[in-house]
Amino acid sequence: MQWQETLARQATWTRENSPHLRLSSSEAVDLYTNAPLHTLMQAAHHRRMVMHPTGYVTYLVDRNINYTNVCTINCQFCSFYRPPNHAETYTQTFEQISQRITELEAIGGTRILMQGGVNPELPFSWYTDLIRLLRKMHPSIDLDCFSPIEIEGIAEVSGKSTLDVLILLKDAGMHGLPGGGAEMLVDNVRKDVSPKKGSPANWLRVMQEAQSIGLTTSATNVFGFGETLSDRVEHMSKIRELQDHSLSHYGKAFTSFIAWPVQLEVNTFGKRNRGGSCYRASKRNGK
Repeated sequence: MQWQETLARQATWTRENSPHLRLSSSEAVDLYTNAPLHTLMQAAHHRRMVMHPTGYVTYLVDRNINYTNVCTINCQFCSFYRPPNHAETYTQTFEQISQRITELEAIGGTRILMQGGVNPELPFSWYTDLIRLLRKMHPSIDLDCFSPIEIEGIAEVSGKSTLDVLILLKDAGMHGLPGGGAEMLVDNVRKDVSPKKGSPANWLRVMQEAQSIGLTTSATNVFGFGETLSDRVEHMSKIRELQDHSLSHYGKAFTSFIAWPVQLEVNTFGKRNRGGSCYRASKRNGK
């Protein structure tokens, strides 16, 4: 099916017939490859207005807090991490983290996204004590903390399962998980740029566990690693599959999807691919 026919079918979308109009992976790749950008933008706007005819838009005022840069995962595209015992490592104190939330409250903020490295030096009690303190000091702030790879690291240090870690953090007052660490949920891409981060199945499993106990979650995507357009669609397809599963089983799933290009300026991946892997990806896909 050509992209024009796909968009013509999608223009008939309603909530009632939506199950019959889901894009297939092949249709998505065709749109990604061949449909003009402005035509896609127009189609997306039309869908948004059908779904939300009032045009009412909401937003959050939140703050990212990077509580530690100590990490053992060594992702090639990361300019943030420092290995243990490096001269530039840091871990913020509870007081420093709380002060950053106080600054957020002063401008009417309502949520933090707190993420850092996989730091083997922090015991499990550090995380639960921190969450309890922040919940007590800042009761109006939603605490979305620790990406799936951090949850895996905490589980390894504590000897607990990732589900048990999530349950105990929720009991301490954690509201949800940020969507970091997904990058590209495609095995061959992931093995190239972040081999220590584990398979896409690990990220998806931790997110499913979080959704199963009612935690708020988001999904992300980093592109520009030299992946194909089919790889990008595969990533989105895996997110959609988990979304379907969690909505049908738990009534709660991802609340947002955020994508951004990889930053190549000051990291190992950038040095290895000086000139931009995005260029090679676009050439591979005929752009």
